[in-house]
Amino acid sequence: MTLSLILDVRMMGHRLPRQLHALQRLAHSQAEPFELLVADDTGDARLPRLAERYGARLLPCEGTPLGDRLNAAVAHSQGNILIFPAADARLTPDWLAQVTERIERQQDDVAVFTARPLGRLARLHRRLRGQLPAETLCMARSWFERIGGFDPALDQEALPNLLERLYACQARIDRSSA
Repeated sequence: MTLSLILDVRMMGHRLPRQLHALQRLAHSQAEPFELLVADDTGDARLPRLAERYGARLLPCEGTPLGDRLNAAVAHSQGNILIFPAADARLTPDWLAQVTERIERQQDDVAVFTARPLGRLARLHRRLRGQLPAETLCMARSWFERIGGFDPALDQEALPNLLERLYACQARIDRSSA
């Protein structure tokens, strides 16, 4: 089993270096092989060196919506389990080991990690303000392929839309929070 941790430069913003460092340390604490992939449509000249420093593979994308960039990154990934960390995610090794084991044993299809529990009103407010969800999505590649991946036309709504489609397809989804 291989884990693919997929980041998007635009979604991570200024948190990218810190998040790459944290995810590299987290991935090294796991027994399973891992890969860090970074989708970039900014063309920032500093990114190749930053990606190399943390052992990430930089995937240049043209100015496409988030859904398209993440689909392109998944197409270049090797993992059986796909992880899309939130910009402010502080994932623990215990959580990652537990969810990957549950997905590998097919007890769950998807795991969602929320930094702090958000009620419906807070999620709606966040969506209306155009903020990306503060949720990390961890899922079996088979489910990603089964539902056709992200909608390539969607930008900020790409992750919530994927999660809604997973619910509609009755995927077994485990939700946990810090």
